[in-house]
Amino acid sequence: MDRTLHFLLLFCLQRFNGERSLSAVYHLLSGKKSAQTLQDSKWFRLEKLFGAYKDVSGYELEKAAAELMTDQCLSLVGDRSYVLTEKGDEQLERWLPSARFLQHLNGFLYHSVDTLFWYRLSLFVQTISNLVHKCRFEPIHRHEATFEWVKRYIFSQKRTASEWAHALYNELVDLLTALSDEEAEMLTLRLTSFERIGWTNEQLAAFFNKDSLYIQLMLQHVLHYMMERLVRDAASFPILHALARDLVSPVSLTRSAQKTYEWLQSQKDIEEIARIRGLKRSTIEDHIVEIAANVPGFSIEPFVDEKTRRNVMKATKELGTKQLRKIREAVGDHVSYFEIRLILAKAGEAGES
Repeated sequence: MDRTLHFLLLFCLQRFNGERSLSAVYHLLSGKKSAQTLQDSKWFRLEKLFGAYKDVSGYELEKAAAELMTDQCLSLVGDRSYVLTEKGDEQLERWLPSARFLQHLNGFLYHSVDTLFWYRLSLFVQTISNLVHKCRFEPIHRHEATFEWVKRYIFSQKRTASEWAHALYNELVDLLTALSDEEAEMLTLRLTSFERIGWTNEQLAAFFNKDSLYIQLMLQHVLHYMMERLVRDAASFPILHALARDLVSPVSLTRSAQKTYEWLQSQKDIEEIARIRGLKRSTIEDHIVEIAANVPGFSIEPFVDEKTRRNVMKATKELGTKQLRKIREAVGDHVSYFEIRLILAKAGEAGES
């Protein structure tokens, strides 16, 4: 696991550039759905890795950071904050070409649903395979909701087992054609059929001579590619599209921010929403920053004027930082921290730098 974890840590810390601590890396990789972590993933262009390693422990990251310090790849610049050394930058560049999982990985959109999509896909494949061969079988997953979903889906259409199998096979082949042979093989070996139990990540790691975290990320990358493609091109994959269509949401907001967003759409201002919801103004401001970072097309014009926006973006670029205090010192105290955060959040959503 060390090499892949070291890569993830270097990748995140290079983007954070000393402006966030090791805790921010932990919250990002584990997928903590707080306003700050969601904003960080946008501001520092780390959406791909949001929730990508849900089981990561703080101890693992501390150990990896210590090892990278020993290897002179990291330099400590504050309380648990690091920057990459020249050697660290070179190491990251050497490892980047082999990190193929970054191509389609999109933890920000899919981290909370990729497991459920996998449950559906794997149980569906197992069920169809056994129906064709008229075999009784033990479901590969003990997940009652998935079992009921697959059963309802199969009974909802008038197809024979062989018709299901033929159509499913053709869709899977078409879908996986865009991937490398290794990626397609990883997914195929992971699936269970009537005659073979799917391999574990550890078995795949031994077979491909990789660490298990690399295998985990590669499989997530494949599943995220599949979900994105199925939603985008539903007509070409009618069977598989059904597995993903109710799982994928284009917007990822915390529950409380979603409520604030609904009130904003009802033309309520910050003070009204704070009063209605019984929350502090600062909490509603946090929600608006989160909304700006995550909702395409959300306008910040009601909250900040264009001149201020340009000045903040100019200062951010010239200073080479996203530290709010330094930006405010540059643009003046008349600009609030809320306005600066809002501008940075919207810039991150729009892909500006």
